[in-house]
Amino acid sequence: MASTKISKPDSSATSPLPPAAFDKLYWFRIGCAVIAGVATEGLEVAFGTDWSVGVSIAIGMYLVTYYGALFTWYRGLPKQQQGKVYTTGVGGFALVFLFTWMLLFTMRTAGLPL
Repeated sequence: MASTKISKPDSSATSPLPPAAFDKLYWFRIGCAVIAGVATEGLEVAFGTDWSVGVSIAIGMYLVTYYGALFTWYRGLPKQQQGKVYTTGVGGFALVFLFTWMLLFTMRTAGLPL
């Protein structure tokens, strides 16, 4: 009996591109959330703003990180993964922003020097 051996195609030609790494975007957004929380409390101390300014700063900072990442790090990203740039780190951003803002507000209210 004759052997019917079939060769496999080159795997490098058929393998899809690896998924983009989103961990640097996540940690970048966490750092920006801390900066937004500090800026919000700083504006509140300096100008006596209310909570709506803080929420506006947080939303603005998140949009800056979204468009900044989309047009720099993830410029060539396929359309299917562009939604992941928007959703990566949204929960962490919100929680760290609120935590930083509340921590600084509590410290200021308690009379601790900032």
